Amino acid sequence: MKYRTGTLYNQKHAVLFKLSASQTCPLCPQVDSALHILSGCQHTQIRNMITERHNIPCRMILKAIRKTGSLGSCIVSMDIGSNKRMTMQNLQIPKTSESRIVPKWLFPPRFPDKERFTSSRPDFVLVTPFAAKTQKQQTNVGGWVLRSGRGQLRETGRTSAAPPSTSTATNPRQHRPKDLNKTRRDIHLVEFKYCEDTRPQNQLNAAKEQHKDLCNVLQGASVSLHIIPLGVGDTIYNTHTLKPFKGNGSRFSKS
Repeated sequence: MKYRTGTLYNQKHAVLFKLSASQTCPLCPQVDSALHILSGCQHTQIRNMITERHNIPCRMILKAIRKTGSLGSCIVSMDIGSNKRMTMQNLQIPKTSESRIVPKWLFPPRFPDKERFTSSRPDFVLVTPFAAKTQKQQTNVGGWVLRSGRGQLRETGRTSAAPPSTSTATNPRQHRPKDLNKTRRDIHLVEFKYCEDTRPQNQLNAAKEQHKDLCNVLQGASVSLHIIPLGVGDTIYNTHTLKPFKGNGSRFSKS
């Protein structure tokens, strides 16, 4: 509530009230502010708290995905905290989730391991069977269009949701993600971001830039980036969160 009303005390207030001559955070060498306190301080303990706050809703998303039954077995990697932390929320690592790093079989042959290990790590990577009749369609994800066949993104204006597909997709429980041919992989990258309550676009752009190279290199019939933003003051951005997941008619949206 103090953040929302602008009364969360920080060094900017201290300078304004003539209690300090510096706007630098007392715990790290950055400019202090209410947003810095909630989501930017680099002090080790505070940083760990901020990271865990990010991971907790990610684990809630994992619970929601696993409730669908079919999609739980489609998770091939996730970077949402330690096994101990997951156990505290009564969660088990899906058997198909290999590690925090995107698995090697999603990359081109002979792709250097060094580059794979240093590539971006989405919070989740899911691989589902691709419906043949929807291969030429474009997918709108949070204001970004991803062309089928390659993970290339281009900015687009706000568009209406694509109509639900009439094709019947293969039940993902019939195949392990790793067994799917690359021409039948529908790859979903899920990234959760905390944002300023009134300006989510900065973090949306940051997430897009963060995973741009990964989207371009992964091998599948389609690569989709799903960005889930949440304000540091608990704002939920319906336009960027609910519409992409409920409006595209994809099987992934049902989670």
